[in-house]
Amino acid sequence: MALKILNKLIKCIFNKIKIEKLKKIFLISYYWKNDNSVGKLRWYNLIQELKKLNYDITVFSIGKEHNIKRKDNLTEIEWKNNRFLDFIYRKNFKNYSKGVVDSSSNLLIRFLSWIRVNFFYPDGRIFNLRKIENFIIEYIIKNDINLLITTSPPHSTQLLGQRIKKKTNIEWISDYRDPYLSWDILLNMKPLNISKKIHSNFQNQFLNGSDKIIVTNSELKKEFSSLTNNQIEVIHNGSNYYPSNNFINKKFILSYFGLLNKLRDPKTLIDVLDDLLKTDKFFYENFEFHLYGDIQKTTLNDIKNKKYLIQKTTIKNYMPNNKISKEIDSSSILLLLLNNTKIQNTTPYKLFDYLVSEKNILTLGDYPSGDVDHLLKKYKRSKRLNYSDNESIRGYLIKMFELYKNKKLKNIKLDYSELRYNHLAKKLDRIFNS
Repeated sequence: MALKILNKLIKCIFNKIKIEKLKKIFLISYYWKNDNSVGKLRWYNLIQELKKLNYDITVFSIGKEHNIKRKDNLTEIEWKNNRFLDFIYRKNFKNYSKGVVDSSSNLLIRFLSWIRVNFFYPDGRIFNLRKIENFIIEYIIKNDINLLITTSPPHSTQLLGQRIKKKTNIEWISDYRDPYLSWDILLNMKPLNISKKIHSNFQNQFLNGSDKIIVTNSELKKEFSSLTNNQIEVIHNGSNYYPSNNFINKKFILSYFGLLNKLRDPKTLIDVLDDLLKTDKFFYENFEFHLYGDIQKTTLNDIKNKKYLIQKTTIKNYMPNNKISKEIDSSSILLLLLNNTKIQNTTPYKLFDYLVSEKNILTLGDYPSGDVDHLLKKYKRSKRLNYSDNESIRGYLIKMFELYKNKKLKNIKLDYSELRYNHLAKKLDRIFNS
């Protein structure tokens, strides 16, 4: 009996020590309600792993109503945004918030985009900053929060972080999933020189005001390193997708997942596919082209105007995450389109799902992309091809189709553990404690 009591006492002491060591994090993330949002997926998956490492996390996001939920060391706070201003913003800038910069954007959209980049600093996504700031400060003090993390875009989350840091002196880590001043989406909105200077000033304040900085791309780390002496670490995105080994491809399917805008226009690929379908009967009988996500009108029209390709194309604007895995499993080749700009300081989120899927990847992009090129080589995928390289694109498709015909198109089985979120969370834990 005495031994049982002693064991219970030891267990209680151990649990008390464990609770005392629990480190509390407050994360400000604009995107949280949309399960398919890349902005949510990165931190949602990291949080699930951080909880296993004895972290207690509060997530603050913007939504349609005030709401607080608590479950398993995770508190989710939803703050109701200004309905009228949010409606105006979303109505006018919906496509830009999704990253869909259409080649065919009309003059009104271009003008409204110009207004956005030249009159909203750092952006106009979060309203009533002072009320939010006061609420968060009170919550942080009341709940003894140890660490503040802000993730962007939108970069107004960093403005909130800066203001809270100044008033509380809490340790602040700013996380950048995309660049700020060099972001191709922002530059496409044609900021004036004076606006670039204002945005640059905000960027410098955020970088130098943070205790630590996290980025998702090594080129972005180099860019930011020239602007601040603060600690900068790379934590790239990851994947929790696990491929099914039971799926047998009946068709030769080329699939694309995500945004497709004017910065990723696969016009030559569309031409090549239509010609192959026209000239090769067996290719026509077995090929399918699947597009999942927000696709610009220009590309949709290009496909519609192709006599053969339109017959073999399936387009779905939205698909829940739990169904995407099945579509990846059913694909023969996955299509990766890089932004066709000289500045390559982002890494597509989908690349990590593509890699761990063990599928072959057709990558198009005209400019060297350090992290992407490195990952393609490390995990034994084909090299990036230029968007306009008709001959190489055709050659790749014919080569893959021949393997498919001869039942030799196999998955690429390697050790992908470094791309898993449990590995990334451990890296993050080391950064928190460094």
